[in-house]
Amino acid sequence: MERRRIDVKDNRIEDSIAIRVAIFYLVFISILSVWYFLNLSAVYIGGVLLFTAFGYIFSYLRRRKNNVVLKIFMTIGMLYLLRQFFVELIKNPFDPRVPLAVFLINLNTLHSLDLPTRLDLSFSFFISLILMVISGIFARESFFIVFIIFYFLGFVITLFLLNNYKPSFTRVAISFFTVLLIGFLLFPILPKNIRIGFRQDIMSQLITRITNIQGELSSPYSVQNTNLYKLPEGRKIPPLPFNKEEYYGFAPFVDLRQRGMLSSALVFRVLTSWEVYHRGIAFDTYNGFGWYQSKEEIKDVATMSQPFLLKNNPPAENILNRATYFIEKDIPSNIIFLPYNTQRLYFPSPLIFRDGEEGYRAPFDLPKGLIYTSFYMDIYPSAKDLLNAEIPDKYKFRRYLELPNLPKRIYDLTFEITKSYEKPWDKLMAIKKYLEKYEYSLDIPPLPDNIDAVDDFLFVTKKGYCEQFASAFAVMARIIGIPSRFITGYSPGDLNPWTGMYEVKVKNAHAWVEVYLEPVGWIPIDPTPFTPLVEERDKSLSVNLLSVLFASIGEIIESLFVLLYKITLEYRYVVFVLTILFVIWFFQYLIHKIRLNQEDRIFRRVIKKLKRKGLIKDNISLYEMMNPLGEDGLKFAGLYYALKFAPLSEEEKRKYLNEMKDYAKKILSNLSSRSQKKI
Repeated sequence: MERRRIDVKDNRIEDSIAIRVAIFYLVFISILSVWYFLNLSAVYIGGVLLFTAFGYIFSYLRRRKNNVVLKIFMTIGMLYLLRQFFVELIKNPFDPRVPLAVFLINLNTLHSLDLPTRLDLSFSFFISLILMVISGIFARESFFIVFIIFYFLGFVITLFLLNNYKPSFTRVAISFFTVLLIGFLLFPILPKNIRIGFRQDIMSQLITRITNIQGELSSPYSVQNTNLYKLPEGRKIPPLPFNKEEYYGFAPFVDLRQRGMLSSALVFRVLTSWEVYHRGIAFDTYNGFGWYQSKEEIKDVATMSQPFLLKNNPPAENILNRATYFIEKDIPSNIIFLPYNTQRLYFPSPLIFRDGEEGYRAPFDLPKGLIYTSFYMDIYPSAKDLLNAEIPDKYKFRRYLELPNLPKRIYDLTFEITKSYEKPWDKLMAIKKYLEKYEYSLDIPPLPDNIDAVDDFLFVTKKGYCEQFASAFAVMARIIGIPSRFITGYSPGDLNPWTGMYEVKVKNAHAWVEVYLEPVGWIPIDPTPFTPLVEERDKSLSVNLLSVLFASIGEIIESLFVLLYKITLEYRYVVFVLTILFVIWFFQYLIHKIRLNQEDRIFRRVIKKLKRKGLIKDNISLYEMMNPLGEDGLKFAGLYYALKFAPLSEEEKRKYLNEMKDYAKKILSNLSSRSQKKI
């Protein structure tokens, strides 16, 4: 009896180095993933990994010790970590995931000092799984797939080891690539923007730092002589140096003399269900070579608790569309980019500013890592409302109708385009259709001195980019008496099907127009025809047959994923539930296969191949089933029954199992020779 008690006690101690290494590998990958996507300190993560490695070695060497003193200190440490978790949670109640991730990492690091049993190791195993889920929620780029691949490889091996099954390379590879293929096919079409009750990713930690910005526009293109650009004498001032990393339209003055191609640097990612334009600044005055705001009407918008209510009596959030912005680079501007008709705004500041053209600004430049969320109304006026809309009182909208001295031929062309139409909306659409005849190009000559920018575009150059198209449309709308304003911001960007987010880059900077009609209000219109702006390759890339071929294949695959993603958005809840059920079934199947004893695996493999060849029948006893195979089949069945039901010693089990393997090989070998004879 004494010996049996000792055996039971020893069985609770995990002696397998392989299991410990496999679980440490999972912890290592999950912590690296959290560090990468949560932007935690590299020094902190490096210290955590070194301490965890030391803890695993220490706990293995002392796995048979009581470690009472160590457990007391660990308990005190865990209580302290729990306290710190709640302190951080109170500081940032809108997003508990960062405090939770740090708490779990610290807890797992402390717990690594005492891992004597398989149960303790399993605790670390599940913490690594939770950390991967947290980093997956934070992941906003496809690079997360790399972490998933390495993690899943260790996950499969760990499951094999925990279930006392010696994994073979073939089985691990098959399991790994099967799940990888399933994930590759399913992940891009899974909806990423399902509404849930938590305020996850709605905004980053509140920023309360004091700055000198009091509502004025902060921009890298802001200079002391900005006001001179607003005067006719401004033509004498040369255009500011072009910076491909910063769009010149996010400034107090949009100089239409600027030329150059913007870079492909990522500015922000947006999580939203639909493509939306990201409105930045509106300009009301055109002077012949640029646009500016004639009035600096800055108003404070403060809130004691989030969100900011940007409209009177805004609808509830559950009937609005949501767009969450993730700033991916330091933006040297305080412009808050928002979808048109934003009703509610979660922004990590107690104060923001609104200008006279319904643009919003922060009290600081937007830093990398900032998160904010817009709840907007995506309701476009009906065709009937637009056709019945009327031109408003010209005195009320006088500044949106003012024009400089324009060449007469611009007026003549505008009236010629619109003379066959009576309704204001029809006139606008006629102008838009006419502008589609012009070529979109980033390669246009400099604007000559003393030449109107719209006149040069319409009659001389006859090509341009969004600023020229938008300026021409806004000016021609004013000529026929319709108030208009020039808007700069960003186009929707490119949908990444792997993350479900729209990636907005510097080159996605865009200009469009808003017109005012009664009783509809301001209506956004983009007069720029379809352009390859977001698809243009950098000139630094080499072009050859292979690069074009692979790029084309990649675009086709991505287009298919985008299409599937958009279709499944319509049935997001059904797809989500079916996917969860499939994943549960698959892992149950995988675990069941892993838990099979070795004799069961051998038996099933042999029976499966015999049935496939039609050599055995179902619904009969095992001995009757194996009788057609002769003595080899009967001995194979007898060994299987003995291993399953007989009270064998470990030595006898090993002996019978080896014999069963030999008979299995002999049966399958005979099966192959029979097939060859038939051929």
